[in-house]
Amino acid sequence: MTEARCPRCGGPLGGRPARTRLTTDRDVWICTPCGTDEAVREATGQTPVPFGDWPLSS
Repeated sequence: MTEARCPRCGGPLGGRPARTRLTTDRDVWICTPCGTDEAVREATGQTPVPFGDWPLSS
């Protein structure tokens, strides 16, 4: 069995994944560190990492 991977960073999805803030329906799961990074970027007015820059986006 293969471990689920985070589409944003390529690392393991882990036991407590988050939902990305980039989609309105938030149906894409990402790892906790990436979820934290998205929340911090949003709170500080930084632009999000676009889907096209995610290693597993294609």
